[in-house]
Amino acid sequence: MESVEALTIVLAVGLTRGWKSTLVGVWAGLIVLAVIVGALGPALTVIPIDILRLVIGGLLLVFGLGWLRKAILRASGFKALHDEEAIYAPTAAGCRAG
Repeated sequence: MESVEALTIVLAVGLTRGWKSTLVGVWAGLIVLAVIVGALGPALTVIPIDILRLVIGGLLLVFGLGWLRKAILRASGFKALHDEEAIYAPTAAGCRAG
């Protein structure tokens, strides 16, 4: 799901600002991600698996409850539904101006 959102952002910025700077940003982000994973990935073997499961499970629970709350508010009408076109228009205009 996150990769679809990232691809959407790259596509929108590429279409509005041009592809050269967009692709440079994509490559820079991938390199930084690879360095972080390469540096911190082996460190996960030092942490006991039970503690890691507890921390990750707690984080998933906290974020999941937040997403559930937003979904309930949107379904009940207390929070506006996501309008992607309304979000895209000002963002695209800002990219064109920048």
